[in-house]
Amino acid sequence: MSPTPSPAAACPASSGWWVVILGGLVAAWGLGLSALRIATEGPGVLGVNNDVPWGWDIVLFVYWIGLGHAGTLISAVLLLTRQRWREPIAHYAEWMTLCAVGTAAVFPLVHVGRAWMIWQVTPLPVASGVWPHPGSALMWDAAAISAYALLSLLFLHMGMQGARARSAGLRPLWERSCVLMAGVLTPTVVLVHSVVACDFATTLRWHWPLMPPFFVCGALLSGMAAIILIALWRRCEARVHDCLARLTLALALIIGIFYALELQDSPAMWSGEYALMLGLNVGLPCLFLIPAARTCKPLLALVAVGILAGMWVERSLIIISRSIVETGGAYAPTGVDTAMLVGSVGLFFALFAAGALYLRRHSAAPAPRLNPDTAPPAAPGRAALAGAAGGLLLALAWLLLTGGADTAGAAGHRPEGLFIAFPIITVAGLLGAGLALFFHLRHRLHP
Repeated sequence: MSPTPSPAAACPASSGWWVVILGGLVAAWGLGLSALRIATEGPGVLGVNNDVPWGWDIVLFVYWIGLGHAGTLISAVLLLTRQRWREPIAHYAEWMTLCAVGTAAVFPLVHVGRAWMIWQVTPLPVASGVWPHPGSALMWDAAAISAYALLSLLFLHMGMQGARARSAGLRPLWERSCVLMAGVLTPTVVLVHSVVACDFATTLRWHWPLMPPFFVCGALLSGMAAIILIALWRRCEARVHDCLARLTLALALIIGIFYALELQDSPAMWSGEYALMLGLNVGLPCLFLIPAARTCKPLLALVAVGILAGMWVERSLIIISRSIVETGGAYAPTGVDTAMLVGSVGLFFALFAAGALYLRRHSAAPAPRLNPDTAPPAAPGRAALAGAAGGLLLALAWLLLTGGADTAGAAGHRPEGLFIAFPIITVAGLLGAGLALFFHLRHRLHP
């Protein structure tokens, strides 16, 4: 058997600096100039109106948050399930999460118009008299996404400390810390997009009970497509491509079930745009039912790009087309909307390429795994049982975390009592656990 090439050798030899420079220039043109126009002329330069209060800018926010979802989750869950094929893509997937979250953070900041006055929405009662309701999903959103971004950064940093831990004789401690951090991040990932779904119940009065799991599965599907492209760029072995294709197929079929339930609930949503979304997100991944398609690189790239486009169409349908169905209004994106779309793509590629240059120089750092010298890979049956148990626990968590959302009377009452603080307490607890793990490991590695 021929030796497997190292990740460093598998990477393209080009420096990648041209991607950083070109992406930065596109971001400065698309996002920078658009933000300046919005700040000086107001949000009226966007295509939003009374009937469609959220346009392409919020579509982009939800899209980029979803794209970064699978980056950390695939690394964390595959670490917990002892899938060794994750190693060539783990650090790049985690970095993709941070790039996507950083890109998404631009849009809520720009959408307010006068960004320098955003401090007025912070809970400073003496200065502004603002007292956020702890049961509001909008408050959960800011807390969950901030915690998720910070924990993802710490998880990436911890994973890069393998060489130092090995030289200090602390590799077992390092691996246990990474595994525990993965356990903290997994529910955090689910929480993040669940509260994004609750935002729509709060703001746009969409009270479909399956919105949180629908959003999470859709985010995972788009993120998985991006991971496939990373694996192709990294020139990973065929086994990695096959495993990613199988996971993508499973998520696509789950999303297809949600689409069917949505159409049953709202038949008026059916349109040519909906058919396009269905074909890209469900029909195209069904090619992975053919074993040869799961290792065919051109076909993998085609399906991944198709899913990324299809998830953009889905976010547009959820945020814009659904508003039009409810209100009978209209929406037309402006040149500023289009420039922000192009600029966000440039910003993402510039950030990812800059980080990839650093990761490539440190690609020899070992990736954490559970008992790497003695533990065999998890058996398929055991992994399936663990996945089923984990899915049940996550479903219960969804009920707890989203059942008390302050949806402006959607359930006929406002949540009261201590339960309304449960999501914030959960976020704070997960964040505290992650910080404790990080600083404990750092103290041992840097006494």
